[in-house]
Amino acid sequence: QPNAMGGREVGGMASLLAAHKNLGNPKHRKEVSDFWGGGEIQAEPGYTATEMFDALDEGKLEAIWIICTNPAVSMPNVKKVERALKKAKFVVVQDISHNSETTKFADLLLPAAGWLEKEGTMTNSERRISYLPKVIDAPGEALPDAEIIWRFAQAMGYTGFDYANSSEVYDEHCLLTKGTEIDISGLSYERLINEGSFQWPVPHKTHKGTPRLFTDRKFFTNDKKAHFNAPSTLYNKSEETDNEYPLILNSGRVRDQWHT
Repeated sequence: QPNAMGGREVGGMASLLAAHKNLGNPKHRKEVSDFWGGGEIQAEPGYTATEMFDALDEGKLEAIWIICTNPAVSMPNVKKVERALKKAKFVVVQDISHNSETTKFADLLLPAAGWLEKEGTMTNSERRISYLPKVIDAPGEALPDAEIIWRFAQAMGYTGFDYANSSEVYDEHCLLTKGTEIDISGLSYERLINEGSFQWPVPHKTHKGTPRLFTDRKFFTNDKKAHFNAPSTLYNKSEETDNEYPLILNSGRVRDQWHT
């Protein structure tokens, strides 16, 4: 799995744009569009992960490119997922291993580099960004996920993908965050390597990071106030515990079905 904190920061969901920008916000769409050199970004979100397989099953989606996940195991209703993948006209699976159950359905397999075989960054839940160095070479023709994507884009003739390395990709991402609540325009691979990890925001090149947010008591809401949501209807509907049976088993597959 990609890490969730980093995934949110780069817009890794159908309803999000990078740098914590919202697809449903016309101002945010224009900001990202202008940054990338024009061209309208559609307001309607694409399919979510589960909706993609509904669409494949119903013939509304004809091709799918699966990167860094194993939906033939992790998705709910696996029989439907398998049926949908068989119906698809073209399935690309990009993975580090042929042991992934999803690769059985692939028309094209793209071998990806594992975490020790590529460089990158990871953000954890205290907003701390760490640099992850490449330690060993990837085997065979395996490449980092990002490089596979930019090589594909170059081969398809798309502009804006002329990267030489992942550091250049990160520089672009950092620049897109400038002026936002998640501003890391002061970061680079060079700083992360030489100075260690940082907690965002890091808005300029000598900024040391932000260990604690909201010390000014202004929050990331429309009125700048903290909002508490305490629904009174929330109640655990599973079997009640008692002295004889004091524990509840929480199955990861039910709670977080995207984990394998």
